[in-house]
Amino acid sequence: MTDIPAAGDTALRQAGAVPLLPADPGRIGPYVPLGLLGSGGMGRVYLARRADDAPGLAAVKVIRPEYAEGPDFRRRFEREAAVHGRVRTPRAPHLLGTGFDDALLWMATEYLPGLNLAEAVRECGLLTPTGVWRLVAELGEALSALAAAGVVHRDLKPSNVILSPRGAHVIDFGISRAADSSAITTTGNRVGTAAYMAPEYLREGRCDAASDVFSLGCTIVYAATGHAPFGDGTGVDVMHRVAFEAPDTEVMAELGRSDPALAALLSACLAKDPAGRPAPRELIDAAAAAGHGRASDWHEPLAVRLRERQQGCAVLEGVPVRQSPHFRTPVVPLPAPVPGPAGGTGNRRRPLLAAVAGIAVGAVAVGAFLLTRPGPDAAAAAPTGSGSVTASAAPTSSGPGASPSPSPSGTGRGEKKKDKGEERQAVAEESSREPDSTPSATSTRGGGAGGGGGSEAPAPTATVTRTAAPPATPAWISGCTYYSGTELTDYGDKGQRVVQVQCMLTKRGYSVGGSGVDGEFGRDTQAAVKQFQGARGLEVDGQVGPNTWAALRSST
Repeated sequence: MTDIPAAGDTALRQAGAVPLLPADPGRIGPYVPLGLLGSGGMGRVYLARRADDAPGLAAVKVIRPEYAEGPDFRRRFEREAAVHGRVRTPRAPHLLGTGFDDALLWMATEYLPGLNLAEAVRECGLLTPTGVWRLVAELGEALSALAAAGVVHRDLKPSNVILSPRGAHVIDFGISRAADSSAITTTGNRVGTAAYMAPEYLREGRCDAASDVFSLGCTIVYAATGHAPFGDGTGVDVMHRVAFEAPDTEVMAELGRSDPALAALLSACLAKDPAGRPAPRELIDAAAAAGHGRASDWHEPLAVRLRERQQGCAVLEGVPVRQSPHFRTPVVPLPAPVPGPAGGTGNRRRPLLAAVAGIAVGAVAVGAFLLTRPGPDAAAAAPTGSGSVTASAAPTSSGPGASPSPSPSGTGRGEKKKDKGEERQAVAEESSREPDSTPSATSTRGGGAGGGGGSEAPAPTATVTRTAAPPATPAWISGCTYYSGTELTDYGDKGQRVVQVQCMLTKRGYSVGGSGVDGEFGRDTQAAVKQFQGARGLEVDGQVGPNTWAALRSST
């Protein structure tokens, strides 16, 4: 007889989800959650099926009640759904429905079994030349469909592109704008991810289909080289380079050596003047002219990972919905009291309670000491001048509308460039994130509707403040620049995100184990995260989500 719980757990993880917790809802409108795809500051995203056993899987985003009950937030959420509903193309997940049931504000989209481009490059390597040209053609198709619907995406980047067995797809319409709708963005605010924003948007606030082509060019450069063409991160340096400077010469030279035709096309996409960029249809034609008109398979091991995702989804679809509770993590009961000598329980439990209390008091004391003692580089000199830039990671959104820069390094080539006077200051003052962007229904840690588990959380906000005497830059800010996003990072993860977490923890005085900053999120790192969360009054779950990223990067 099939072991339903074991098979379900394996299939969930293959599909990009993790088992549900007892507190997760058992029903969301017409959908029954099967697993958790991700979570963030604004809500959680579930892998789900229709309760009537209809075929297909959905990514269902549920907004936290404290946001769902606000009329302004609901208005923005409904606007996102309306914009998404206008887009009809195989190159984007279909909107399946929305609802407001028992304080659950939700949106369901088609679930795409795949990896986002950032995850694919990080875990499976750079795309091959044929894969890059396939990306050019299929993202060109996606932008053509958006333009036909009168929609500007405004946040096209690697983490908002899903690679599936069916091809490439664009996700996250949380900050998209319909041409006939009024702007929500307030004067001076900019929405998106700095390394992939269009220069006219950064300079003047203008954003149209040509702006999406610029972002597409940046995204494809990343797929081919592993680097964003203007450097990675969300700082003022990156925004200045995007707005006023040419792409990184080393990155573009690398691209030109491997494929001159592709380099020429992408250079045109990155033109500062929107009129000089190709139209989406021209991207499709260019791919066909280069001999890549027909779709090719993704390279190994990416193709293997995508087949695994597809197989996991097939297993989940084959299990009747009534058996889905077997996928839920069971509640572990507390041990029964041990009878005492006179039939009571107090005498034998008191030593255990006393020990637990002692450990708790000791942990609090150690946490308070570690939190308040100065870091080894606390006296580092701060930038001089009357204007200083403070980076924060306030959880303005849990969706890819505020997703991290996906590059393996938080400081791309070219980060060495310094301030350039009034021009840069003007860009910085214009570049704060939109405070009301909402998380996407397709948002997950590893790839939106394409799966990968966990949430794409907001990127740090660049805010300009003026002080007469700037304080010293803390060591965990000045010395830890390996990753600048806020993607959910937890036990078992590896790479630059983990290096950033470990670096900030150690600079703050927390131990991440004998191996030190090794880029592997093990038990010691998880314990350090929990200590930090407890000391900061955060939810102690050992996961580095938007709130924990913000606290780690705070100047206190």
